[in-house]
Amino acid sequence: MKTTIVKVLPIVVGVALGWLLMAAPEWLRDLGPWRFPLVGAGVLVLLVGFVAMTIARNLPADIALEPLPGADVGPLDALLHGYESVGFERAGTPLRAGVSPPALLVPLVHRDGRSYATVFRTDTVPAKTSFDVVSILEGGRGGLTTSPTAAGTTLPAAPGELRQVFRDAPPATLAERHAEAVSYLERRGLPLKRVSAQAFAADFKAAIAAQRANFLAHPLRASAVAIWRSATHLTPHLGGIASQPFAQRQIERLLTGRRS
Repeated sequence: MKTTIVKVLPIVVGVALGWLLMAAPEWLRDLGPWRFPLVGAGVLVLLVGFVAMTIARNLPADIALEPLPGADVGPLDALLHGYESVGFERAGTPLRAGVSPPALLVPLVHRDGRSYATVFRTDTVPAKTSFDVVSILEGGRGGLTTSPTAAGTTLPAAPGELRQVFRDAPPATLAERHAEAVSYLERRGLPLKRVSAQAFAADFKAAIAAQRANFLAHPLRASAVAIWRSATHLTPHLGGIASQPFAQRQIERLLTGRRS
C-alpha cells in the first residue's frame, strides 16, 4: 500500500498544483488580476518544496541494497549484453535499491578495473529504464559518470563530479566514450581508483551519500535547478569532458587542489 501511494503521489500532486494554478481560489478575487500571479508564485514555492522532499527521500544517508538472486532481468537483457560485449562482467546478483519507490539495479564491473556500469529500472508509474558508466577518482575526490540521457544530470554537480551525456547512445558507445574520458583524465594527472565487484556496494553507497550531502547544502536551489533542467532538457554536461567548459573548470580545481 505504501509503495503504491509513493508511486502515484507525484501524479496526484502535479494534478493538484495544475488545478490550483488554473483555478485561482475565489477568496483571492478581491485582488483582481493580481490573484493569478500570486497563485502562480505560491504553486512554484509548493512545487520546489515537494521536489526537495522527494529528492531528499531518494538520496538516503545509507541506501539499502537488497540482493535479489531470483529477480527477472529479462527486460534489461539487451542492455546487459551490450555492456558484456565490451568487457563488462556482472558484479554479483541484481539488487533492490532502497529509494521511493524501490528500483531494480544490475551492477557490472569492467575487466580492467577502472569502471562500473549499472542498468536499472525504476518501479515508478510509468517505469523507467536507464544505464550509465562510472569511475571514481583516486582518493575519493570525485568521479566520472557517462549517461545516455540528461535525466541523471538534473541536480547540480558536486565539486570534483564530472559528467558526460551522449543522448540515446547504446551501452557499447557509452563505454567507449567513457574510456576515452578516463584516458584523458589520466593524461591530465588525475588517476582512478581501482574498482571491483566486491567493492561495488560500498562505492555505490558512498556515491549516494556524497550526492545527499551536496544536495542538502542547498536543497531549494538544487531543486529549482532540477525543475528547470527537467522542464527544458538542458544540461551543461553534453558531450565529452575534454570539450565541456564546466568539466574543464572542475578539472582545474581538482588539479589545483592536488598541487596545493
